[in-house]
Amino acid sequence: MRVLAYTCPWPADHPKSEEYYSNPRLAAYALPYAPILSGSDAAKDSLRKEVEMLKIKDHWKKAYFYLWDEPLNMEQYEVIRSMSREIQTYAPDARVLTTYYCGPTDAQVAPSTFEAFVKVPNLLRPHTQIFCTSEWVLGTREDLVNDITSELQPENGEEWWTYVCMGPSDPHPNWHLGMRGTQHRAVMWRVWKEGGTGFLYWGANCYEKAIVPSAEIRFRRGLPPGDGVLFYPGEVFSSSHEPVASTRLERLLSGLQDIEYLKLYSEKFSREESIALLEKTGVYLGPERYTLDHMPVDMMRAEIYHTC
Repeated sequence: MRVLAYTCPWPADHPKSEEYYSNPRLAAYALPYAPILSGSDAAKDSLRKEVEMLKIKDHWKKAYFYLWDEPLNMEQYEVIRSMSREIQTYAPDARVLTTYYCGPTDAQVAPSTFEAFVKVPNLLRPHTQIFCTSEWVLGTREDLVNDITSELQPENGEEWWTYVCMGPSDPHPNWHLGMRGTQHRAVMWRVWKEGGTGFLYWGANCYEKAIVPSAEIRFRRGLPPGDGVLFYPGEVFSSSHEPVASTRLERLLSGLQDIEYLKLYSEKFSREESIALLEKTGVYLGPERYTLDHMPVDMMRAEIYHTC
């Protein structure tokens, strides 16, 4: 389906936007594709002006467009290509991200379902630069990562990201309520071991709509509890207007910090050695084999501290 994804709450010409986009803690940001709201000339002109304003900035390399979520058929693939072509008339180096968990269901592009999924880059190139696949597709088969990445062209700026949304479910890593602390943290361990260059999460405040901010928080029906919700309105708990981080968001931060530790270790030794350390300490061996307590994590961090 079409999505209007954006990271910054202010328009590109707002003073706060520059501060926000330039923040070194911001690794990537999504830009809104205005014509999705209206196909008018005004909407297209707005898109052009925003792109031309941002593409001269140093932080432009962090920008991407997220135009369509999980395309299912060739018609939807053509819509992605069309939108991407329009963007690239303003900025040939603009990046487009596309999420997917299967190939087109109405075209025989490969002998099997998984092979069709693997061949998606051939259908979207050069109109997508960030190929973002669901972790659910991999299941426990980490060896399938090589099949996916072998179809990409990193020398031409193509990247492989992953995402979780609804699934995968227990015992795999995700951010649902009721999962263990290390299970939440293991989302980032999995990203590091599989070698993706980015990770996408579909939402952080996607609870049911409420009339007032202080209303009882209700998760969206049809979704696993906590899915798409990583912080809460402060008014629910006090008179404060500051959002309140969930414990799961704090565990996400811990997982990101673990990645920074592993990056440090890999820079001194190698990426392969960092994965060996992850496994040797028992922190993470696979999506169903990771530590259930924090002692191995402390051991891993201590090893990195003493050797780096």
